Amino acid sequence: MKNFKNSYGPWALITGASSGIGEAFAFRLATEGMNLILAARRKDKLTALAQKLETKFGIDVRTVEVDLLKKDFLESIKSATADVQIGLLVNNAGQLILNQYMNTSIEDESRMIDLNIKTPAILTHHFAEKMIRRGKGGIINVASVLAYMGVPYSAAYAATKAYELVKSEGLWYELRKHGIDVLSLNPGLTKSEMTKELDFSHMPMKLMNPASVANTAVKALGKKSQVTPGWMNKMLVFMSKHFMTRNMNTKMFGMLMGKTYTKLQQAN
Repeated sequence: MKNFKNSYGPWALITGASSGIGEAFAFRLATEGMNLILAARRKDKLTALAQKLETKFGIDVRTVEVDLLKKDFLESIKSATADVQIGLLVNNAGQLILNQYMNTSIEDESRMIDLNIKTPAILTHHFAEKMIRRGKGGIINVASVLAYMGVPYSAAYAATKAYELVKSEGLWYELRKHGIDVLSLNPGLTKSEMTKELDFSHMPMKLMNPASVANTAVKALGKKSQVTPGWMNKMLVFMSKHFMTRNMNTKMFGMLMGKTYTKLQQAN
């Protein structure tokens, strides 16, 4: 079993850490004895989570109340991490837009692109440079199974996750010579605040527990460039890559996501 504190360093930074997969990462890395810096917008949730982790695991936890869409967000992160070594960066924060593309404003799409692509890029550049100087580190980018195909009603979201998947695979090769492990985590439907208002009951797979998703990533880091949690999600990716054309995948997800979109419209 890999010792994360020895392999990567004593501290991990997790974005979007107040709930869902980000919170699950906090608990999972705490079991490895890593100290944590938790970044998100909601100070009350971060404070409560930090107290729980410190009490249960005896680790040090810092919180950063920050809006990752603000132009100066990195300054807040720098201030919180200036005196510690971030050995593991978890780029988890993200946004899903489920809508017809032309019903989504360019302002909303641009914000999603900034949060899902630009923010991880800024953080990766900042911390990877330090990791290279130390000769060790790890980066986990949370992508999605939707990264493998065109997805109607979530076209831009899927595209942002495809960017993260492909970028991670390239960085996995480039940075490993510097002792840095890079992983693209590609979860399917997961219980989180991102999905709680959406009805996916017609989908062939059930929503996964965030703890299982985070655990899959921790086990895979350093062993491969990308990982998909869950048997059904793995099967979906395998079928989409080896037995279905890209048009077939898009049509299938057009029907599935179209039902979710219709249910959302009816609920509102």
